[in-house]
Amino acid sequence: MDKRLLIIICMLAMGVALLPLSTAQARITVQTLAVTATVNTVNDGLSLGLNKVVPAAGGDTWTPVPITSGMAFGTLTLDPDYKIFKAANYFAVDVGVLDNSGSTWTLTHTVQSVKKDATNNLDSNINVTFVKQKTNTTYDDLTGGKVTFAGSNNKAYTKTQLTGGWLRIYYGIATGNTDSTKGVVDNPGATPITLEKPAGTYTGSVTITLAP
Repeated sequence: MDKRLLIIICMLAMGVALLPLSTAQARITVQTLAVTATVNTVNDGLSLGLNKVVPAAGGDTWTPVPITSGMAFGTLTLDPDYKIFKAANYFAVDVGVLDNSGSTWTLTHTVQSVKKDATNNLDSNINVTFVKQKTNTTYDDLTGGKVTFAGSNNKAYTKTQLTGGWLRIYYGIATGNTDSTKGVVDNPGATPITLEKPAGTYTGSVTITLAP
């Protein structure tokens, strides 16, 4: 065969072999797909959860209670040794703010005296503790968060202070305990209910306000 003809045939064969590759390379393109999602604005105010908590050696028992039922400590029991009145339970209130508008806000806690009459009340006999709850089991103490019922009036915490968690408030009748190895100690200023306190039903209230 003529050498020139052989060269031409080889060149044609190489061109045919490279054609699919060249065509494939020419079809490579870049595509960008838009991804969108809309998060609606939520500004429905407060979400409250109330739990009645019964202390126990193996772990406290938490029972949800309707907000409308309030915090009823019931009839207190007289400790025969220390002659002070004790409650069988305490309460925990979880305060959630339903707002993603980006605005700032403040939660303010105000109280009406837990009283029997004009001169007798339990305002210094109830512990009120404010914490920033981060998970079900972890929390941070809040500045000035350990007070009496009277001292809790007008206590306020901001969105910045509660970022990364939510506000939880504990309410419990003072026990007189000052030794942390024997359980939760009373907050500063809190004193137990003694026999000097007149018998009867004492009633008050708590108000939690969300404001911009």
